[in-house]
Amino acid sequence: MEWTESRNSTVQPLAGNGKRQLLLTRTKKRPNSTWREVQSRSCYLRRSLNYIAVALWLLASGLCPSSVHSQQPTSALFQSQSTVRAEQNRETTCKVVYLGMVGGLETSNNHRSGVVQIRDILQAPTFPDVCAKSFSPYIWMSGFHWLLTHFPSHPGRLTTDELAKAPKVILVGHSLGGWAVVSVARNLKRKGIPVELCVQIDSVGITDHTAPRNIKAAAMFHANDIMFPLTTKTIRLEDPSRTKLIENILVKDAGHWSVTRDPRVRDLVLCTVNTLGAGLGQMSLCPSPPAPDSETSAR
Repeated sequence: MEWTESRNSTVQPLAGNGKRQLLLTRTKKRPNSTWREVQSRSCYLRRSLNYIAVALWLLASGLCPSSVHSQQPTSALFQSQSTVRAEQNRETTCKVVYLGMVGGLETSNNHRSGVVQIRDILQAPTFPDVCAKSFSPYIWMSGFHWLLTHFPSHPGRLTTDELAKAPKVILVGHSLGGWAVVSVARNLKRKGIPVELCVQIDSVGITDHTAPRNIKAAAMFHANDIMFPLTTKTIRLEDPSRTKLIENILVKDAGHWSVTRDPRVRDLVLCTVNTLGAGLGQMSLCPSPPAPDSETSAR
């Protein structure tokens, strides 16, 4: 209800002083009912059209999701699905598991790292029975849990029959990743899972000086550069009857980062993979040949 003020034509004198007062009175103004009805119907119509538009869009999205959400050609989509299925099949049938740990200042996909380059080689179709992945040392527990997905999941240690059917484990870590792979090996020891090969490349850490007894073959590669005072030079074997130190090499003319690309690291890992795939199980077949003193091993 609207109110308007209108002046009253009656002027009355005020008592006692002779002044006049103009009386203001309120009168009711009836609203225009026709305009209100038209405005209300217009708002209702706009809301209805909006609801209909939203409903039609949702219906189109549900009936034709490819036209709304996908811009890929059909062949590319099928190829992507085939790749995913191939990776899933490999994860369930792998005979060798490679876990790489990069340095603390790198990403897990740094393709300049030899650790990642070895991973890429093992992910190729040439090695269909190998599962390979790399992680940052700051999330090394994620790598450990990824490894466990390839083994029976139950509390306690694995049985002899379970280990006979389980894949073989290879660990390679650079810098802080060297400490990380030793930590992974210790956690695998609690499950009774052996490590066929553990390679530490210019390893940096406090608890990376001792190889646990579940490591069968240990190898070390280190460089003589500014990081030399901080890196691990020697490693103690927790049980020499179970673990063999097959390599302890100072790579000449290599830096803390380039040492990961020393071809002897790659050759050692690939030789181990091929040996395990052939069922030979003798790691003594795979030490790297010595390089000449004048040769630069890291490229």
